[in-house]
Amino acid sequence: MTNSIDSNEAWRSISGDYYDWQVTMQPESPYNFDYSQTLTMKLGMAIPDGKGGAKVFCTFEQALRYIVDIDRLTRGIPKIIYLVGWQYNGHDDRYPAWDEVNVHLKRSQDPTARDSYLWLAEEAKRYNTTVSVHVNMTDAYDNSPHWDIYMEHDLISRNEDGSLLQIGNYNDMAAYQIFYKNEWESGVIVKRIEMLISLLELDRAGTVHLDAYFPRANVFRGVSQEEESSYMRRTIRYFRERGIDVTSENFAHLRNDPFIGLQPWCWWFDQCDERHFLERPAKLLSGAAIRDYSIPGIPRRHDLEFLFGAGVHGEDVFWDPENGVSREDWHDIFMEQICTRMLQYQYLNSHDRIRMEGEGDKRIVHYSGGHSVHLADRSVRRDGKPMREGDDVLFPALWQERPELIAFSKTGYSRRLWSLPPDWNEVSAVDIYRITSDGLTEVKLGHPAVGGQLELSLPAGTAVSIFPSAHRLL
Repeated sequence: MTNSIDSNEAWRSISGDYYDWQVTMQPESPYNFDYSQTLTMKLGMAIPDGKGGAKVFCTFEQALRYIVDIDRLTRGIPKIIYLVGWQYNGHDDRYPAWDEVNVHLKRSQDPTARDSYLWLAEEAKRYNTTVSVHVNMTDAYDNSPHWDIYMEHDLISRNEDGSLLQIGNYNDMAAYQIFYKNEWESGVIVKRIEMLISLLELDRAGTVHLDAYFPRANVFRGVSQEEESSYMRRTIRYFRERGIDVTSENFAHLRNDPFIGLQPWCWWFDQCDERHFLERPAKLLSGAAIRDYSIPGIPRRHDLEFLFGAGVHGEDVFWDPENGVSREDWHDIFMEQICTRMLQYQYLNSHDRIRMEGEGDKRIVHYSGGHSVHLADRSVRRDGKPMREGDDVLFPALWQERPELIAFSKTGYSRRLWSLPPDWNEVSAVDIYRITSDGLTEVKLGHPAVGGQLELSLPAGTAVSIFPSAHRLL
């Protein structure tokens, strides 16, 4: 690690104090992105092959093909994609070092893998996508180029007997807990962050994902979990001062502070108390999928996902974890998740959560604007009229500048009557296009809409974009 730290060491004055979000109901400082409206996912690139090389799922060049298809399938919704396994030989390799971009992902025409990464990050912008990386600031491995530095400066936490605190085993190697306090006080973490920002021009992305970012007590040194949390807050605030949002795997799991108002989004949204959804605005904290760590087996909470909305992971769609290969036929799976998860997540997050009534399967959540979500029949309603019933949906594409609705059906239907949004009441005809990875394909132009209602037929697994007929596509 050769990057120098700012000579005035202003970073040392960064506070580790708890942030009380309830005072303002706002983030401590504005987030760069509205994660409650952004499709935020991961894309697996590579893992170590156990032979000193990499098993590659997706090169940087192939990643752009995914990004192009994703953008067309999602109609240009704002997106963030974190690359997993971008460093060394892939996922979890050589931490705490992140000094080298994975050479196995390089384009043949580029001088270095770093050039290929920067090329991808720039190209992705054309497709409404911010590319950043998934890193780990918790784990240390003894094959890391920085291992000797971490041992020399006492940067690994220890058990009561002085042995190193092992927290897992990944890639057939022991993972040890980094001692956040000493890492910060020594300045090593600041050097590492600056190296990462410089290597990947991360300040241009404005976001980074810190995997498994957990505080653990260093019993041997008499440092509590809360003291370690205070150094995590310093680190998050350092990233924020450098213009970078920090997202992570969880909010509450294995933490004494969920960092509300500091961390905007998490991969596994472990907020499982309905009261918290009503008390905490989605713009303050949100997540991709809801998981309950208080229940054996850590199940998904599909009930809460439906009532309050949940995003899309993406990573488990793009590759087949059971067979360890890239998935060829991912478009249909992805399209279903976008239409039945992301559209509802984004729409519900654009309204205030008012109250919840009922218990169990009879729970109903009321939102502003006359909206309600009913678990019993899996419906979303506006003024009592369905926007979703089961896996049939008709939601507005809120991110579009011109009016657009997206309809989808998992099983298909014939001549179903939908109520159009109030601002479509004057629309007398619509143009309908099928959504594909090649773009929009015409289904029917000038389809009648009468009295604020639209009769629609959809084949199974089909998604369509619907425009007022005056809005012709170029």
